[in-house]
Amino acid sequence: MANTSTKKVVLAVDDMAVSLTTIRTILQHEYDVRLAKSAALALEMLKQIKVDLILLDIEMPEISGLEFVGLLKKNPELKNIPVIFVTSHANPQFIDQAMAFEAEGYIVKPFIPEALIKRVKSVLCEESGE
Repeated sequence: MANTSTKKVVLAVDDMAVSLTTIRTILQHEYDVRLAKSAALALEMLKQIKVDLILLDIEMPEISGLEFVGLLKKNPELKNIPVIFVTSHANPQFIDQAMAFEAEGYIVKPFIPEALIKRVKSVLCEESGE
């Protein structure tokens, strides 16, 4: 199942359906947005599709976002995929932990749609005036 679109692929991983729907609504006009309700599902998807960016919640059942990034970083084929944490945790301890995993960003929910778009464009090295 290869990516045939010319749009960059963004994988959003969150156990909350409303968060996934919000992210898809905001980004779907410019990106091929894929959704995963769990880190385990996201890992399976990464075996089948090439992803340009992962938007990742921290607090999820079974495999947390931090554990997921740890697994990504151990995999030579996946370790260079940029990750932006999108989470409700605004406490500095969580931010420090997340950034220790070399994340490309940390966005606190609820977020301003324009802020998400700007951060995604920045990570994907795209000009905001496209």
